[in-house]
Amino acid sequence: MDEVPTPTYDEFFERLGRSPLRAELWPEVAILFESSRGCWWGAKSHCTFCGLNGSLMAFRRKPPARVVEEILGFAAQYKILDFVAVDDIIDLGHIRELLPQLSAARCDLEIFYETKANLKKDQLRTFYSSGVHSIQPGIESLSTPILRLMRKGVTALQNIRLLKWCSEMGITPAWNILYGFPGEPPQEYQRMAELIPSLVHFTPPNVMPVQMERFSPYFDRPAEFGIELTGPLPQYRFLYSVSSEALSNLAYDFQHSYLDGRDPETYVNGLRDAVDRWRQFSKDGPGYLCYRRGPGFLSVEDRRAGLEAANYRLDGIEGKIYLACDAGATADHLSTRFAVDGDEELDAKEIEEFLDDLVQARLMYREGNSFLALAIPVRMGPTTSEASWEADAAAACLMAS
Repeated sequence: MDEVPTPTYDEFFERLGRSPLRAELWPEVAILFESSRGCWWGAKSHCTFCGLNGSLMAFRRKPPARVVEEILGFAAQYKILDFVAVDDIIDLGHIRELLPQLSAARCDLEIFYETKANLKKDQLRTFYSSGVHSIQPGIESLSTPILRLMRKGVTALQNIRLLKWCSEMGITPAWNILYGFPGEPPQEYQRMAELIPSLVHFTPPNVMPVQMERFSPYFDRPAEFGIELTGPLPQYRFLYSVSSEALSNLAYDFQHSYLDGRDPETYVNGLRDAVDRWRQFSKDGPGYLCYRRGPGFLSVEDRRAGLEAANYRLDGIEGKIYLACDAGATADHLSTRFAVDGDEELDAKEIEEFLDDLVQARLMYREGNSFLALAIPVRMGPTTSEASWEADAAAACLMAS
């Protein structure tokens, strides 16, 4: 990747500068850049529906310093601060090595990256401080059984946790709920529909059917997954005047049917309606579910759209339990943790009963034995280092003026 030439956008910006629509178009321009190719996850576990990297899945990346040099060079040359990575997935090493270098440059960059959904909170903080404020995390579903069918390598809890942390930090996730996976349990779509009212304070998804793409495991071995490919999507016939055989060789997306005779459209309407409401809430005002820390207690305020307004006060150990579920935790883990920390001793069963009460109140999400708190802190300001960065930036602006 270090041998790949740096792209040049000189001609594009020259033509843009001469365009009568220059003033309208310029604010919308973002520069494409590339920091890696291939997919490190797909090399280990190819997602069943993914047709990317058909020629070469092996992951390779540019050296971090080279990417930083290109991004800052583009920004200086073209006076553009918005960037879109064309990578299929961000390199985890780049989160540790590349993004901090962009933060150190102290430029107000806006960067988009595709990533996996099982990120740690510190990684998302690094995203935000470096200017990565928009991501495509490949969530695809809020059902762990369906995610397993996809071979995504994540759980519904991890996906919901990412949505929560993005909301907390001011990062916008672009994501979808896909349906129509062969062998999927139809009842999971009703379960997701019932879950959605708990999540309306987060960024909503789009809902769409899974596509059968060339190079994907579904395309390569359809019978193994219980599907039959029935030809290219019909729009290809309007694009290419060639024989059916040649069209099948040209096409990337294909129609399909299910060997068990299912029709996914018959069981996704409830989910689609729930997401439509979620998207409308997002436009009109989704409300919020926030907590505030007090001396020995936690105050939780629920003003989510579509739900009855409510206030909660979690005293003492109850507040500690709630905060300890920020990333997800089991009752057994919490019981052991509080005992080690010298806090009030609570039996794991007592903790689980308390957490289940919070699940009923839609303050908590449960998956198996794990519980995830859904409220975000009311104060979502920068960390100490970020506050210092902003103070320095403000001082630099004053000096420049």
